[in-house]
Amino acid sequence: MPSKSNNAGCLGVFLNWGKSFEQPQPPNLFPYAKQDNFLSAGELRFYHILKRLIPEGFTLITKVNLADLFYVPRPNVNKGARNRIDRKHVDFVICESTSMQPALAIELDDSSHNRKKRIERDAFVDQVFAAADLSLLHIKVVQSYDEAQLAENIRSHLGNG
Repeated sequence: MPSKSNNAGCLGVFLNWGKSFEQPQPPNLFPYAKQDNFLSAGELRFYHILKRLIPEGFTLITKVNLADLFYVPRPNVNKGARNRIDRKHVDFVICESTSMQPALAIELDDSSHNRKKRIERDAFVDQVFAAADLSLLHIKVVQSYDEAQLAENIRSHLGNG
């Protein structure tokens, strides 16, 4: 006797005739695939420029989650503070190589940063960085970067200028 959930009538039985003989497929517990491009074209181009410009003794990291950069002191008092930063990231972080202590973060601002929601998000992120006393440098995406000026800007934020 068919179960109530499989009772589709004569037409349903006919249309599903071959399916009744198929083995049911278990759900794929790991439905993941590798991204073809970890960085966007603009991020990759800027990454290669940054690698050349950061001073010796520093390491460049990409796509860093804010929850990996910052912690919330007294989380019981500051409920929800970690959740507000958990799904946000910055494009680049420059760390001191020996300690991997974050020294400077860089956000590459493309046209998406002109949208109202993104402007609000950026203002919040700026406040998080200021509260934690870590410099965040916003760099507008352009066709060609003035590498000397960019290097000087980075060095001055790192205290090596």
